[in-house]
Amino acid sequence: MSDYIPKDPLGPNDPRGYDRYGNTRFEPVDDTGKGPYILLGLLVAIGLIGGLLYFNGSPKNGDQVAQAPMNRPAIERTVPATPAPAPATTPATPAPAQK
Repeated sequence: MSDYIPKDPLGPNDPRGYDRYGNTRFEPVDDTGKGPYILLGLLVAIGLIGGLLYFNGSPKNGDQVAQAPMNRPAIERTVPATPAPAPATTPATPAPAQK
């Protein structure tokens, strides 16, 4: 048991920050890279370009705006006639019973 060290190998005042095996006290933070930021930038750029193309100003005159023609008469729609009620018939009298 000659290599047993009962205390913390990295003391709180250790200036080197490494133990005798070369391990640091804390793991370095994982750097995810710039991929998510590049993707976010591309999506924002596409949104901005699309918005600028869509909202690029109102038309200067009404020539280019789709409108209904003014000189055509409205279509008259005919309502189908309701069928006349069937004439009321007197109920038939039952035949007399045969004996």
